[in-house]
Amino acid sequence: MKTQLQLSTAAVRAYCIRPSQGQGKLLLRVIPFIIFLQFCIFAFLPISAQTFAPDFTDLRDGETYKTVIMPDGKRWMAENLRYRTGLNNPIFSNNTTANTFAASKNTYYCPGPGPLNASVNQADPLACEYWGALYPWWVAYANAANTAVHTTLGEQGVCPAGWHLPTDNEWNLLFTKIGGATDAGKLLKDTARGAFVNNQAWKRYWTNAALQNTNSYGFSALAAGLRTTAGAYSGNGTRAFFWTSTPNTNGTQASSKIFNYNSNLGTGTSIQNRSDALSVRCVEGSCDEEFSVELARKSCGLKTTISINEEFTSTIKSIAYELSVPNTTGTWTYSFTVKDNTLSSLPNFTVSNNNTANAFITLTYSNLLPVDADKKIILSVSASNALYCAIEQDFVFTMKDISNQNASTTITGGEAINTIRQMTDPRDGKNYQIIKMADGKWWMRENLNYQTGLTFRSTSNQPSTVAGGGAYGIGSFWCPGTNGATTSLLTDCNTWGALYTWECAVSLDGTGVWEEPASSQIYTNIVSGNPTSTCSRGICPQGWHLPSDREWGDMLNAVETSTKNHNTSTGWLGANAGTILKSSTFASGVKQSTGFSVIAAGMRSDNGSNFGNRGGHAPSWTSTAYSSTNAWYRHFDSGYATAFRTSINRSRGYTVRCLMD
Repeated sequence: MKTQLQLSTAAVRAYCIRPSQGQGKLLLRVIPFIIFLQFCIFAFLPISAQTFAPDFTDLRDGETYKTVIMPDGKRWMAENLRYRTGLNNPIFSNNTTANTFAASKNTYYCPGPGPLNASVNQADPLACEYWGALYPWWVAYANAANTAVHTTLGEQGVCPAGWHLPTDNEWNLLFTKIGGATDAGKLLKDTARGAFVNNQAWKRYWTNAALQNTNSYGFSALAAGLRTTAGAYSGNGTRAFFWTSTPNTNGTQASSKIFNYNSNLGTGTSIQNRSDALSVRCVEGSCDEEFSVELARKSCGLKTTISINEEFTSTIKSIAYELSVPNTTGTWTYSFTVKDNTLSSLPNFTVSNNNTANAFITLTYSNLLPVDADKKIILSVSASNALYCAIEQDFVFTMKDISNQNASTTITGGEAINTIRQMTDPRDGKNYQIIKMADGKWWMRENLNYQTGLTFRSTSNQPSTVAGGGAYGIGSFWCPGTNGATTSLLTDCNTWGALYTWECAVSLDGTGVWEEPASSQIYTNIVSGNPTSTCSRGICPQGWHLPSDREWGDMLNAVETSTKNHNTSTGWLGANAGTILKSSTFASGVKQSTGFSVIAAGMRSDNGSNFGNRGGHAPSWTSTAYSSTNAWYRHFDSGYATAFRTSINRSRGYTVRCLMD
């Protein structure tokens, strides 16, 4: 049985100081002297900072490098790259170099003289052995064809196979993981300091004037300086310059990271001419900046859990999603591969739109069978952007038979415009007629009358009046009363549908809860008037949602015969959409047998004073906030052939028409 020696860090440090006393003798007897010496050295370094990895040998030239696992989880070289095989080394640097690929191709430099002989533009080739080589960006980032065209960040470049030149974002991520840029220089710079000896620039020193470096992670950044496009060496012993693979968009510069002798900072991005020659540190594996693709329902712009629940009685079902990479700029392009598919019929994935902000993917299910319940498919998404690392990400879609949960109806996908079907709201068993409108979407052709879990308010001034905004009216509904009345009957909802405040209409089942707890901030943004998050299932059944202002406008423009301005203006818009959509018995509340069949349910006033305009007006909420107190709505009137658009106080009670997802 082996005896385990467990010692505290403080104790080990004491033994290292006085190894001949007490338990220090035991430590010397237990472990060989060399190991003891290494043990003592690490005992005085910051706890849990250094995680050394095995040395790495570059098979191209036999050079061996120390490596270290940094707090970003990546394996970095702990030495500057020294690769020179097949490259040219102009010993004298005083010739100006054109800032072009052709002038810099296949070139490297050894770090030049330090502060004592900075005017000499001659470098000792031995300097590369100690400081590493200096490379123009064109060489550091040269792709396999060694051409000037680069389309993907994080390429191997001048690094060995299996390694890559880090991006600007990867350097920033490293700084973040060690506590930020404030002390990054102090923590990452090599600790050796001192004057140059006999003007030999290749000594491994930071100048004596350097601050107290700690090299806490074993990264050992060296002050190799740079060679400028103008042909001068600069910064040897005082500054360290490292290329990133992130180009500047002007085509002649690129991003770098700089450490200074007189600062603890790890600088932000510095822009250098691409023909300047800088040091290179390589990172193992593929480029990874910890950005990820997000998938959201296109119609609502919401973050969603990546689980698709479909009703298998549907023959064809299409759902559109938006893909984006948050907190990035530039153009992302996407490609898709379906893998690990075990469904009886293969869903089709297509990209219907692509631009600088997002891409839309339409997921179409064809002839799904009950046997597919609980089966999964994996959608592999590849995203590329000239300014960032490429992203490969898998999304898992789980097929669920939830025909008893979704609003039940049978849609084949081939119905003509104005086709009418019936759906059942599984929450309360109520039946609604739905219609395929000219925009190609299925709308309820009746006002929603959902009451389960909500409180019926028989008088217009209940609950206590709140003038707009906040969470007023959540959990409540009214039934349309006669014009000017302050009370109404519950049975009035059977004819006209129910009235809801906007906050109630936009929240899940009218309860004030967001559809997904993880997206509660999106609901908060909607309530506070953020117009960028405008769609919600809201009080509608699962599989349906409260239509946005834009969706209302698109439908109205689709039915118009001439003036199609329902998304661009306010007031009375269009030419005859009102006439087309209103029921022939608009004022009486009787649904006609064809068409959208708008009826004049009227409203509840925002101050709760009364019910109004039943038989004359038909206002309906959209899910789009206008401000912290107002939201957009659409309105039809007995005296107008057109339709009305404006924003209104969110405490009013209006009807709801639901739209199929």
